[in-house]
Amino acid sequence: MAKHAGVGGPTFPPTPIRDHSARTSSNRPKHAASGGGGIPRVVGVAVLAVVAGLAAATFVIISGLNPLPDRAAAEAPVASAGPAETGSTTAATQSPTSAPATVGSVLARLTGRPPAALPQAGPGLTQPGILLIASPASDGSFDVLERIRLTSPVTVLTLRPAPVARAGHQFGSASAAATEIQIGAGAETVAVPGAKIDGSTNLPVPASDQFELRYRLTDVTVRSTPSTAGRALAVIGPLTDGGDDDLPVLFVVTGDTILGLYCPLLPLTQQSCGSRVQDEPSVERELPWRLALTSVQFNLPPA
Repeated sequence: MAKHAGVGGPTFPPTPIRDHSARTSSNRPKHAASGGGGIPRVVGVAVLAVVAGLAAATFVIISGLNPLPDRAAAEAPVASAGPAETGSTTAATQSPTSAPATVGSVLARLTGRPPAALPQAGPGLTQPGILLIASPASDGSFDVLERIRLTSPVTVLTLRPAPVARAGHQFGSASAAATEIQIGAGAETVAVPGAKIDGSTNLPVPASDQFELRYRLTDVTVRSTPSTAGRALAVIGPLTDGGDDDLPVLFVVTGDTILGLYCPLLPLTQQSCGSRVQDEPSVERELPWRLALTSVQFNLPPA
């Protein structure tokens, strides 16, 4: 939980069954018996009956050898690697004859609800960079989603909590950490030992230029005193080291209680740096990675 002039604690159809009843022909010719005409006529009728019976039997045998194709059986089955998602881990469905997904062609879907809807374009999505979306919780922690797009594939991803102490002396004792981490690397998920990052970590990953991180950011919030009850200040930066000081980082901090963004590493006249997102209770700012640190003024949301 957030503390006065201290650090906050942790938060963040099936195909309808078709009735393919066997279309068997029940050609059972019915022959009325004749009551007159003598023996020759009776014999003739009997012969015709035998011939008709043989023909019907032949038709049934041939039909058994060449059944009508069952459309449901002919359809190729579709294998699903996981349940349909809203907030659960999924993989794209594939036909057994399809080539497996190429790592980097899609992003693995991770569990948990994103803090906000993703933009349609920009850093981390349609161009190299990092998109960071964060939303505060009642104890001062933040739920964070990072989408990363690099200029070339990598096999090691460097992760570390942002240096929050650079935002001011009040954060000098902050012990920022990312917990409950989930990582998607291309089409695969990557396990993080202990699901926690509290120092610089080089994480082996499948070769990819696209990544997604979801985590709870803790110990980055201090209470503003004296001030309005519940008023707090937090510092947020990307967990990902993009390997390029000029890689753009787009911050989107969302929630009804967000009051403003400040960029402590910019010149003093530019530090009030957030702009409102149209029709959203959010503020945003794009910064180069070397300056990608923002402090967030907000009211602690109700529990």
